[in-house]
Amino acid sequence: MSKKCPECGERVPNLAHYCGNCGYDFFDKNESKQPISTNVGSMLPDGKLLFVLIAIVIIVAAGVVLSVTLGGNQQASEDNQHEVDLTITEVNGYSSSSASPMSYSLYTDAIFNKVPSNLKGYNIKTTYYDENDTVIGEEIETLSNVYYDTDYSITFGYYTTYKKPNPDHVTVEIIKEGKTIDSFTSKIDQGKIKFLN
Repeated sequence: MSKKCPECGERVPNLAHYCGNCGYDFFDKNESKQPISTNVGSMLPDGKLLFVLIAIVIIVAAGVVLSVTLGGNQQASEDNQHEVDLTITEVNGYSSSSASPMSYSLYTDAIFNKVPSNLKGYNIKTTYYDENDTVIGEEIETLSNVYYDTDYSITFGYYTTYKKPNPDHVTVEIIKEGKTIDSFTSKIDQGKIKFLN
């Protein structure tokens, strides 16, 4: 046996306390006719609740993906942007006139504006070039052996040769775990190099 809900007209079992469609209370006649929802489908008819939930999930997922993508790229670029920052102040050189054969040495001075707190895994590569962009020589050192806390220039990149070089410019590369993460180039003032004058 069934009965008809006076609120929505749905057929419900005779012993039902509430209407399964609209929540009408068959036993509480003193209450106003505010239906109590016991059926999820009655909140939004025709499956619209499911559609709204799917839309919310898609929007949240898109927000998370966008945040991770943009935030991750921004963090990566911030991490790699000038982990070490330096200013090359000059390149100098000297010769060993007392030794035979005569040797010529070049070295670079730079002010380190920024260095990471942990220098492990960082190397510094100093390469000297002539005016034709031909490599004269290079020196690779660990950054921890080069850097110390000072406001003054630090000397590094000592390169010695028995052939008199004619350096034009220098490039200092910061290498982390085998990859160059930054590079600094400076024109060489040949007037500072004693064996060229």
